[in-house]
Amino acid sequence: MNNQQTMPSETLSGSLKTQKPRYQLTHLGKQMAKLPIDPKISRMLLAAQQHDCVAEMLIIASALSIQDPRERPLEVREAAAKAHERFADKQSDFLAYVNIWDSFQRERDKGLTNKQLVQWCHQYFLSHLRIREWRELHKQLAEIAVEMGLVAKEHAFRQPENLSVFEKAQIDENADISAQAKQKQIHKKNHRAQIQAKKQSTYEQIHRALLTGLVANVGMKSPEGHDYTGARGAHFHLFPTSALFKSKPKWVMAAELTETSKLYARDVAAIDPEWIEQEARHLVRYHYFEPHWERKRGEVVASERVTLYGLTVLPRRPIAYGKVAPAEARELFIRGALVAQDCDLQAAFFTHNKKLIREIIDLENKSRKQDVLVDDEVLFDFYDKRLPENYMPSEKSSRQSQNHQPMKHVGRALMPDNASNQSGINARPTLPKPLADLRTFEAWLKTSDTQSLFLSKEDLMQHAAAHITEEQFPKFWQNADGKFKLSYRFEPHHPLDGVTLTVPLTVLNRINPHELEWLVQGMLREKLALLIKALPKQIRRVCVPVPDFVTQFLLSEPDQSAPILPQLAHAIAKHAGDMRLLEQINLDEWAAFRLPEHCYFNLRVVDDGGQELASSRDLAQLQQQLGQAAAVTFRDNTQEFERDNITDWSIGTLPESIKFARGKQQLTGYLALQTQKDGTVSLRLFDTEQAAEQAHRKGVITLIQMQLKDHMKDLNKGIQGYTQAAMLLKHIAPDVLKDDLTAAICDRAFIGEDELPRNEKAFKEQIKRAKSRLPAVKEAVSRYLGEITAAYTELNAKLGKHPLTPLLRERLNVLLGAGFASRTPWAQWARLPVYLRAMSLRVDKYSANPARDMAREADIQELETMWAEKVAGLQRQNLAVSGSLKGFGWDLEELRVSLFAQELKTPKPVSIKRLQKEWDCLK
Repeated sequence: MNNQQTMPSETLSGSLKTQKPRYQLTHLGKQMAKLPIDPKISRMLLAAQQHDCVAEMLIIASALSIQDPRERPLEVREAAAKAHERFADKQSDFLAYVNIWDSFQRERDKGLTNKQLVQWCHQYFLSHLRIREWRELHKQLAEIAVEMGLVAKEHAFRQPENLSVFEKAQIDENADISAQAKQKQIHKKNHRAQIQAKKQSTYEQIHRALLTGLVANVGMKSPEGHDYTGARGAHFHLFPTSALFKSKPKWVMAAELTETSKLYARDVAAIDPEWIEQEARHLVRYHYFEPHWERKRGEVVASERVTLYGLTVLPRRPIAYGKVAPAEARELFIRGALVAQDCDLQAAFFTHNKKLIREIIDLENKSRKQDVLVDDEVLFDFYDKRLPENYMPSEKSSRQSQNHQPMKHVGRALMPDNASNQSGINARPTLPKPLADLRTFEAWLKTSDTQSLFLSKEDLMQHAAAHITEEQFPKFWQNADGKFKLSYRFEPHHPLDGVTLTVPLTVLNRINPHELEWLVQGMLREKLALLIKALPKQIRRVCVPVPDFVTQFLLSEPDQSAPILPQLAHAIAKHAGDMRLLEQINLDEWAAFRLPEHCYFNLRVVDDGGQELASSRDLAQLQQQLGQAAAVTFRDNTQEFERDNITDWSIGTLPESIKFARGKQQLTGYLALQTQKDGTVSLRLFDTEQAAEQAHRKGVITLIQMQLKDHMKDLNKGIQGYTQAAMLLKHIAPDVLKDDLTAAICDRAFIGEDELPRNEKAFKEQIKRAKSRLPAVKEAVSRYLGEITAAYTELNAKLGKHPLTPLLRERLNVLLGAGFASRTPWAQWARLPVYLRAMSLRVDKYSANPARDMAREADIQELETMWAEKVAGLQRQNLAVSGSLKGFGWDLEELRVSLFAQELKTPKPVSIKRLQKEWDCLK
């Protein structure tokens, strides 16, 4: 007996009604079942209807359903391959079947007998029996396709192209033979172009239809090898007989994958990977990564990767992330567009909030502490609470947005916005949109009250920041030439970190570098504290506690137009109650210590149009780079003060300085005579007093030379002793030496220690003095030159292989190098022969005690190195070398006389100890 219980019939029928049918064929599946061929091939045939290539697909589908009609006997394999090249296509093996079909059809259309067709097949290594089978299957499939309504009967059978159609084109019978031949060539070329264009348009249609059935057999070429990576991690190679074997396109699809010695792909064609997504959308998978706000597009964007069975079809493309993950996209929109203000939104609340945040960030930049502006999370919460999750557009705006958004996401698929749904309803319901792009956000703003989106200072500031005042952090830096804009930034390691001073090019040379050392009041305390910490410990501990000492130093009102370090060193010694402490502070080492970059002004030099020319924290570097351009620019538009080709004093009285307006600035210039390259004298306006004084001295001398032409002729005839000096000083060109001596004589005779004339009366009096002094100065230079020549001859005779030769040759180049006559002060001319005789005596004494000589030289070198570095540093900063510093250099020469030739005596007592003390005072 059957012990199983049965259900009542009513219950059973009710259960069957509620269950959904499973494993039922779709409409497409039912159509595929009507075709007596492989399901993959039937799918291609059905897709051909959509792509309007049923005639071609019937040929390929029937060919794939039978054995290959091409024969490749082993004994004549090469001949067969050669014959098959007639039908090959460079891009697709599938089109080879179409070419075989067309060729065979053309032969039939010629009226050949069955025997002749068999011979034709044998000629091209084709199987006549398989072609017959192929044509019969094609006929059956065509009939079924017509019956199913896939294609009309007249379009089911492909007609091959008539290659001789160009011969039927109209030819001008009246033209000569060459013209007719040319017309035929043109018609033939046009016809071939039409065939090629049709072939190219048909290629995509055919292969997109093929792809619907062969989507599992696609592959991408490996970057470094000749194999292809296919779906599900497969790796295959193109079969050697394929027409694509040599070209190896990047993407292919194959009719079948066959495993022999390797996995080979047979009957392959090149494809576009985008076709895979379009034809097999239900099989591809979408992966989203790197979502971010993009200012240029005005929306939250992510990168989308499309894969098919693990094979990457499209590696990356941008996509609107709001349609994928609305909540996450909304958050990214708020953080990127509103919190970070990275958008071009013109709404009133956004402009207000942006300005308010900028003001608070400016306070942080000045105080160099990020403790005023609230955290980004606070701003995010502010907007997150006030903005809706979605925006529901009105019916009117929805229709307008449809015109602007041609594509939409359906699940993971992109579909046209105007596409009808499956039920055939054209109108789509209005769907809510996430606030993930500017266009949607602006649409929401038009329909909402935005007053709640305005931030206040209380919303943004963590504390009141009362210590950040304009007195501590001014907006402008001021000197005699006007006010210049200051901007602040707190971003360590950034080129603009700290405070930036924007200065016009015209005033670059006029800035006092010592004033820049003092920064602004709000940043000076930190700089002073860091300078104190850079001192040795035994000195630094005098200033403990450092903040109190800094306060006391600032209350003493130091001179802010003078350097910081000497004043700070003096304050330390005074605070310690022992001024001897100054001797322990090495100002040169202290100045060489590099503080953090924000402890120095960043100088931004701009032209008249506000365009930046250069930027640096080193004023001397900027002045070296742009100093000449600054001087020229300063003189621009000041022609009213300047004159050219001056031959006598017809310029009235020259004021030492004049004030004039340049744009919004009131500038001070300095008038002076200047000698031009062509020897003429001009009146020029200079931007610094030092440059004007140097130019005016040379200009006055040149102008006096013009007035004393006869005296200059006599001077140019020759200087006694010049010839012998030129023969000895071979390292100086004779003309250069002569000009140098003439310039030195004129400088001493025409000006000397006199004050430079600035009016006609003073100039005429200077000419009188010049006339009377010129003979005496010329005679003195001739005498000194003779003494120098005699001493040089004596010294030169003792040099050669002597151990001191390299050192003394170097000293000679310093004392008697090119330009020495103009470079040597008049008081030192009488000492030049003494220095040379001292060198000669040093050579004589060297052998008695070489160690003592080298020890004394080492002591001198230590002092000379410090002096040379000091002078070079001032020159790098475009600062004047003081007279006392220049005098120290000559004192070093006297020290050599004292140490190596005491019998020659010195004008004043000099020793290592005395010069060391003098150097400490100079520092």
